[in-house]
Amino acid sequence: MFAGGTQKDLFDYWYEQVQLKNLKRIGAQEHVTTQELRHECTNYDQLRQLPLVQKLDDLDRCRVITIIKYQCTAKVLQRRTGLLREFASLCEQNALQQHQERSRLGALLQKLKEVLRGKQVEVDRLTARLQALEAENAALRAEQQQSKAELQVQKELEALQRAFEAEVERRKQLAKNNQSLGGRVAHSNRYRRERDELREALRIEQQISQALRQELQQLRGGEQLGLGLAE
Repeated sequence: MFAGGTQKDLFDYWYEQVQLKNLKRIGAQEHVTTQELRHECTNYDQLRQLPLVQKLDDLDRCRVITIIKYQCTAKVLQRRTGLLREFASLCEQNALQQHQERSRLGALLQKLKEVLRGKQVEVDRLTARLQALEAENAALRAEQQQSKAELQVQKELEALQRAFEAEVERRKQLAKNNQSLGGRVAHSNRYRRERDELREALRIEQQISQALRQELQQLRGGEQLGLGLAE
């Protein structure tokens, strides 16, 4: 999967592995940080500890964990955005229903509470509208979180890509240096072998020369001995 697949294949694969949990927290109306959503509402920590991830070398493991981080973040923020939009829509519907109900009741009580009814309906309408706007604002804030998370992950992926390319170049240079070193070692071994052969040849020549000198001395000694006997 990691060796033969494209980067899109990796993104698609890990997106399918992401599982959401703690939906109540995902749909919370108060602000929830991206980090909390990723760790508390997805299986991010389990995915990054999978054996098939941990057995990768450092560079590939960092790249895969970054993709897992991105997909967990994207999936949980997408779900949060959807939940908050659903809540905003529900608030709008409730506001409409409340308005309709209050309008009906107001018609019955118009003669008794005309002034009060008009003011109360307006207050309730504004309150419901405010709640809807707050929910919409929370949804927009979640979308902004997702955009920031995507930008951060993109920067991390680019940094990892540069590190990967640098590592490839370093290994190429190392291989080239090893090849050059191998040539120098072979040349050195050949030099030592030729040197040893010359030393051995010199030793043999010295032995032959020594033997010849000894033989010459013996011949000279015999000649001198012969001359003395003749006289």
